[in-house]
Amino acid sequence: MKCLYCESDRIVKNGKDQASGQIIQTYRCNECGRRFNERSGTPMARLRTAPEVISLAMKVRSEGLGIRATGRVLEKSIASIITWEKRLSAQVTNWSPPAPYGSEVTLEGDEVYTRVGENLPPRSL
Repeated sequence: MKCLYCESDRIVKNGKDQASGQIIQTYRCNECGRRFNERSGTPMARLRTAPEVISLAMKVRSEGLGIRATGRVLEKSIASIITWEKRLSAQVTNWSPPAPYGSEVTLEGDEVYTRVGENLPPRSL
């Protein structure tokens, strides 16, 4: 592991912090003197919710559960869920491998509804 700020290898463990019932290892750089933890520099940095809850939220959202329903089920605010989605969407290339070279890819939509234009009643003849 290297320092996030000066890229030095001279880092040492510097205790543990407890945030929302989670124990997070902290480190100190002997070169620049700055502190950071195991989540620093990742999409999970400065989030107080357990990674398991965020993972579950992303799983149920990908299975089609609405954002409001996800918030109700997990007892989290809609704003928190939107923040998690924005942060983690930047990492989608790390989770979704590219298609094999020269192969055909089929994308399927499951229960996708799109409203186009205005929601008008049918015309009478």
